[in-house]
Amino acid sequence: MNRERLKRLAVLLEGYRDSDVTRFDLQNWGKFESQRAGFLWLDQRSCNTAACAVGFACGSGIFAEDGLSYEVDKINMELTPIFRDLEGWSAVKSFFDLDQVQAVELFAEHSYELTECEVAARAVAARIRKMIAPLDASIQGPQER
Repeated sequence: MNRERLKRLAVLLEGYRDSDVTRFDLQNWGKFESQRAGFLWLDQRSCNTAACAVGFACGSGIFAEDGLSYEVDKINMELTPIFRDLEGWSAVKSFFDLDQVQAVELFAEHSYELTECEVAARAVAARIRKMIAPLDASIQGPQER
């Protein structure tokens, strides 16, 4: 488990507010809307955008140096996470060094009661912190008395 990357993601999610341009939604990696303007289709990436925790990680740019990126399918305007030569869940698991069970517990829509807005972003952040807490404790070692 990549504790440092997960901790950075928790901080990112804790900073999310419903007033932010991108809407938090665990139902997809990220979804952009297009609008037709005459003969052109204009991507609206700065508004009308939904993203889950992984979508926020991809779109934030804070993980770009670590190799996390994304592609947008031009037909359905959905984001797919990319890490090295992997995409989707394989990219997510490899990037955060998670197994299938951990990835689903942290990032899958069906793992949460609420899937949208600030409360959902905070729930994901809290679950990340709970999962990495034993790792943090083992690094810090026993407390001096």
